[in-house]
Amino acid sequence: MPFNILVGAGLFVHQNVDRSILNVIQGKDIIVIGNGNTLTSKSFRLQEEMVKKLEASGARKVIYTELTSRNMSILKKTDILYIMGGDVRELVELYQNELFKSLLKKHLKKGLLITEGEATALLSSHIDWYLKECCHLKKQKYQSLGVVDENFYIFYHYDDQSLDEKIKKIEEKYQIELKCLKEEDCYFTSSIV
Repeated sequence: MPFNILVGAGLFVHQNVDRSILNVIQGKDIIVIGNGNTLTSKSFRLQEEMVKKLEASGARKVIYTELTSRNMSILKKTDILYIMGGDVRELVELYQNELFKSLLKKHLKKGLLITEGEATALLSSHIDWYLKECCHLKKQKYQSLGVVDENFYIFYHYDDQSLDEKIKKIEEKYQIELKCLKEEDCYFTSSIV
């Protein structure tokens, strides 16, 4: 497999499932992880719609769950893990869980990871810039998952000069290169695990 991670900003939740992933999910078991959506009032509708979209797109079985230390072993039993975006505080807490990190790294040796939105931005080795500059979380020190080389800037809008300037300043300040994703973008990459 030339890639084992597929990332997006908002494409899969807000629009139809992207055609480029249809052949990837055909006949596969998918676990949709919604930890970042537990605080929003519209979260149940989003979760329900996501399960329906994936099933209609050819997935064999789709299960939605919010991960806790008691149910994380479910991650061993699937072809694809799909982590929805949402509240970055909840997602960063999930990503700090050592059992989750261990299970995810084992999964990446045989399966596919799909992330969306904030879940995508937190995949790289460098997340300080994202937490400080985009989420305004300055007080706590979090570890990243560090499973990809790219640093993703999500919800990018082309032709926005002020955003382009902001991105250049972030790149200079943190000495990183940002991969910018518009809401409809879909990007395939390989794990560095």
